[in-house]
Order: sequence, then C-alpha cells, then structure tokens
Amino acid sequence: MQLPVILFMLGGGAALALFVMVAMALGRRSDPQPEGAVAGSIRESVEASLLFHVLTAGGTSPEESIRTIRTDMGSPVTVTRGIDAASWAENYAGNTTEAQRTELLERAVRLVAAAGKPVPLRQYAALLDLSFGLGFRTDALARLREAYGFDYIDHARDARLRGAAGDVRRAPQRVDELLAVLGLSGAPNRHELGLAYRKLVAKHHPDRFHTAPPEQRDAAAARFIEITRAYEKLLFMIRD
Repeated sequence: MQLPVILFMLGGGAALALFVMVAMALGRRSDPQPEGAVAGSIRESVEASLLFHVLTAGGTSPEESIRTIRTDMGSPVTVTRGIDAASWAENYAGNTTEAQRTELLERAVRLVAAAGKPVPLRQYAALLDLSFGLGFRTDALARLREAYGFDYIDHARDARLRGAAGDVRRAPQRVDELLAVLGLSGAPNRHELGLAYRKLVAKHHPDRFHTAPPEQRDAAAARFIEITRAYEKLLFMIRD
C-alpha cells in the first residue's frame, strides 16, 4: 500500500515542478526582449535600450550613443531603437531589484552629466520619464541632479539657462510663487501637492505633443519642466 502512495507523491511533485518551469518560461517570454539580443543578458539589453533613448533625446547621434553606452557598460550589449520607453521602464521595474533600478537611473544621469553642458529640455523630460517608469519620485532625480551638477536649457526662452543672469523671467523661489506654478495657494500638504502635480503633468507631458510643431513641443516641455521643478522644490520645503 505504501509503494503506490510514494509513487503518486513523486509523480505529483514532478508535475508541480514541470508546471513551475513552464510558468517561469512563459513569464520570461512576456518580458520585453530586444530582437537579436546575442550579447549580454536581456536585462542589460533593456538597460542599454533605455539609456539609448535618454542619450538620443539630447541630440547625441545614434552611433555615438551606442558607443558611449557600450563603453560605459563594458560590453557589446545589444541596443533596440524606437522603444516605448515608459512601458519598457515599467516592465524593467517589475522584474529587477531596487538596487538595479537605482543603478540604472544613476547611470543615465552620469552619462548625461558627462557631456559637461546644460541638458536640453527633451533630454531632461526623458530622464523624468525613466525615473517615473522605474517607480521613483521626482525628488530622486532632483538629488542626482544636484550630486552630478547639471542643469537644463530652456529652449522656449531663447535657449538661456534657467536662472542665468539677464533672464527677466526668473524661476520662482518663494513658496507662494512655487505654489502658484502648481495652481495652489495657502498651506497644502504633500498629498495635495502630488494631486496638483499629477493633474498638470497629465496635461503638459511632452508625450502629448510629440506630433506637434517644434515650437509647440518646446513650449509644452518648458511648462512640464517648470511645474516639475516647482514640485521638486516644494517637496523639500513641505514635509507633512
């Protein structure tokens, strides 16, 4: 009587193991896998493709972007062009550790800052997209921006660096000015800040204007950056 029971248990265990293996394989197939990924891991290829999106958003040529990424990563990793960066970043976030996500965002900031010049609006918007997709709050990117010491150019304002001498439309600094950028007043808490910010982001996000004329795209990007910078500063000022 015991032998049939043991055989049944062994058979059931084998079936369960097979089911888990199939489920894992299906899960891997559902991940975004760049076509022709022959060098490096799938994770590294996804990272390289996301970095490629950030670098080319700043005007770096595709060829130079790929050389820069491969040098930084130390391997001839495969890069997929023309990706949906938001969905790739979200999928990456769901299949990696917090340490890997943090490393990817910092790598992107380091590569951008390495150019030693102000960052174009569209590239900063691409960094924000990556940060959001990876599940970080905007203050994570703000801290990295301060650590690596880069700023951005506001093309909608004659390509001058925000806050530079001679810019008559200076960036707001006081709390009431920053709140006004988000359409708020009084003493809002962090939750109310987040609600106002998300509402404005949904309206002014650059992705909504990707088919618009260049002037309109730049104006939308400028507004997007303005509300994001105001939100970042208010997060440091308002703690409750």
